[in-house]
Parts: sequence; structure tokens; C-alpha cells
Amino acid sequence: MLDFHPLTLNDLPKLRPFYDDNPSRICDTTPGSTFIWRDIYDVQYAIYAGTLYFKVTYPGLGDTFTLPLGGNRRDHYCRIADYCCRRKMPLAFYPVPADELPALHAFFPNSAAICDRDTFDYLYHAEDLKFFKGKKFSGQRNHVNKFLKTYEDWSFHPIEPGDIPALHAFLDRYVSKVDKDSDTFKEDIAKTREILDNYPLYDLLGGVLFANGEIVGFALGEILGDTLFTHIEKADREVPGGYQMLVSQYAQHFAGEGVSFINREDDTGDPGLRKSKLSYQPVALLEKYTVTVVEPCSSCHGA
Repeated sequence: MLDFHPLTLNDLPKLRPFYDDNPSRICDTTPGSTFIWRDIYDVQYAIYAGTLYFKVTYPGLGDTFTLPLGGNRRDHYCRIADYCCRRKMPLAFYPVPADELPALHAFFPNSAAICDRDTFDYLYHAEDLKFFKGKKFSGQRNHVNKFLKTYEDWSFHPIEPGDIPALHAFLDRYVSKVDKDSDTFKEDIAKTREILDNYPLYDLLGGVLFANGEIVGFALGEILGDTLFTHIEKADREVPGGYQMLVSQYAQHFAGEGVSFINREDDTGDPGLRKSKLSYQPVALLEKYTVTVVEPCSSCHGA
């Protein structure tokens, strides 16, 4: 039987290897995303027969299960259905990538899938974000050129231990200018600070942008398979071209050989963020589905 435990930061080294063979390009199935949002969504985990399971509580959805990492899908479905049946609780999976829907529906015929545009991840060609080549990226190139003309003294380098205090100070300034009264924004800032304070443990790819000797932006992410995932991206909005320069430099430094795509996550339904992410010309919007199962107890027994 599955035995779930609250997810803590100390679990990260133990769980990281389970992600190695994960074929999905959605951001939710990465170590960084899982641990950044573990508290606000009450993430719990279980390990059974070499497979990692997550139970997550989302607002409006209640308890849901991610698609497990490791093993085979039939065993996964049976174990989760059995877990729900024993507790007389409903069964729902989220997030389910589009390519996983056929197998899930085949196993659970009495299931329904819905998706929410606000949750779709933005996927880009890595080469597009590195240099903004072509007519469709003229706007981004103009912003980068404005940055370069404004700041002759600039640099970008991977985050080093000595940068951490200055990054905290930059984050203080950032929050004072763009503070939003939302739980997700506050949690995003809190977990960004946690990452900075536990930088070796998180083991993310971090880069910091300087202009005239001051930090004007930084980004944090990780690589899984052929995709670079950008989990955190903060820049001073008062710096002309700051965000565009940060996006370009981060891609140039970390989307190396074998990295074909960059996932910059969802827009949470924010109109300004949606407009910005669409302006970078995504090659795909990665759909995420919620799949609810009617009468899961009839699907399998004795798992």
C-alpha cells in the first residue's frame, strides 16, 4: 500500500534520481517545481516498488495525484485507485500531459478530462531565445539593443556563493516595487529566498545580470532531457531591456548541446504575463489536464 509523507527540503537528494527518465516537458514534473510549490499545495510523497508517487492539494480540486515516476502505468493506476478506494475518497489526476490521456482513459473508461488555458506551459526553441533572430523577434532585439546602449558596463555570469547576499538585497528591492497581494506571489518570493539560502542543495542553474556594477536581474532553472526549465526569473522593470537581456543571456549560457527547448512555465492567467510570454513566440503551449475518475474501485482490485 502507498504510504504518503509530507515533502520536505531534506527529501530532495533522495527523490532527485526518480526524475532522470521522465520524458515529459511540462514544468510540474521537475524537481525544482515540485519543491518550490511543495508547501502551498501540501505536496506529499510515497515510494513503492521503485516508483515515486505524489499527492497534491490544489485549490478547487482537492487531493489529486500526479503521474508517478518509474515503473509502469498499469501498476500506478491500480495502486492509486486502491489507495482512494480504501479511504473512500475521489480519484483525480493532475497535471496530465496530452500524450498521456489515451492510456489513462483506456484504463479508466469512466473518466473525464478538462484543461485550463491558464495552466499551459510556454515552450520555445532554445535557439530563438538565445539570439532573437528574424523579423518576428525584432521587438526583443530592440529591447536588447536599448539595454546595450544604456549600459556599456554589463556582465552575466553563473551565480557564485559570493553573489547570494547581493541577490537577497536585489530581491528586497524587487518586492518593494512589484509586491502583489497574492499567496502564490508571496510563496514564490519565499521559495526564491529558500533556494538562495540552500543553493548547493537545490542544485539549480542560476545566472545573474549586472549593469554598472549592480544586479539588475537573475534567473534559476534546470535541465531535464532536451529542455531547459526556467523556474525563477526576476529583473528590474525600470531597466530598459532588462528582461529581454536576461532571457537571452540565460539561454546562451545554459541551453548548451543537447538542449533544444526552453520551458518558461505558465502565465497563471495574468494578462500582462500572457502578452509577454506570447511575444517571445512559443513553438507550443503544453496542455495540462485534470482527469477525474468515476467509480475508481471498479477499475482494479488488490493492488
